[in-house]
Amino acid sequence: MSDISSFSPGAACSPAFGSSESDAACVAEATLRQTPTASTAPTQDECCLVQIYPPDVIDGMMLLEQDEFQIGRSPESDLPLFDSSVSRRHARLIRDADGYLVRDLDSTNGTLVNEREIQGDVKLHTGDTVRIGSFLFRFLSADSIETQYHETVYNALTRDALTGTLNKRYMLEALGREISRSMRSQLEMTVVMLDIDHFKSVNDTHGHLVGDEVLQTFGKRIESICRVDDLLARYGGEEFCMVLAATGFDEAHEIAERCRQVICSEPFETAAGPLAISASFGFAVMNPSSPKTTNELLEAADNQLYEAKRSGRNRVCGEA
Repeated sequence: MSDISSFSPGAACSPAFGSSESDAACVAEATLRQTPTASTAPTQDECCLVQIYPPDVIDGMMLLEQDEFQIGRSPESDLPLFDSSVSRRHARLIRDADGYLVRDLDSTNGTLVNEREIQGDVKLHTGDTVRIGSFLFRFLSADSIETQYHETVYNALTRDALTGTLNKRYMLEALGREISRSMRSQLEMTVVMLDIDHFKSVNDTHGHLVGDEVLQTFGKRIESICRVDDLLARYGGEEFCMVLAATGFDEAHEIAERCRQVICSEPFETAAGPLAISASFGFAVMNPSSPKTTNELLEAADNQLYEAKRSGRNRVCGEA
């Protein structure tokens, strides 16, 4: 087991579902090491993991300095993750002559590399993602740490690691800019709020990992409808937001309806089997002759989303 005293206490792996205070204290010890300084820079044969989901730790990394590195819920793991989705002995990273392999240790939920469950030993390449239960890490090899670390952190700051869509913070900044641009250009624009129907029942019935699968597929299906200059962001939980530049009521309604249909047209494939998923949509159009602030536009779209939910779900409601 590694000496966890070498880790910085400033960037703890956030405990998730059902963690106790004592577990949280242990997690605080087993945190990711901060960005390398002159004294802690990686040596030629060192690789690292960067936690990208949950997005609590995006300012540090964990250097892999031993030949075998175990991840699991057990406090004796080199990286303990106190979450019900993680097995006590979940996975092991093993150094060979060319870098690191990852091996699943017969975990309950499996170990995924680039979102595919692994069998046997799998070679890790720089940029690969490694999913351990509800946690997602990016593997960086020694020759790419300096160049890819900052890119990984930037993506974590702007994108939701689970769905690949933009995150709420970036979306809010982009929406403010788009409102200003629309006012200068005297063009309409639209904000769409979209929410997965009965998502809580998916988590309650099938577990959070299946819920994560639904969120990932949902994001991909909506992105398949988006135009090049449309912005799609995960707003929070199962709620997403779209920013449609130079788009009026009729076009916005058409786009939202196409998104609704692509969600409910065929079941989502998950580890629990195919699931029928639908979503509700609410949108609000900003006319340059009647400008709105960011909060006002979001609130107007959210009110329409509430109306779609109240009137039966799996529908589109909007206001000009």
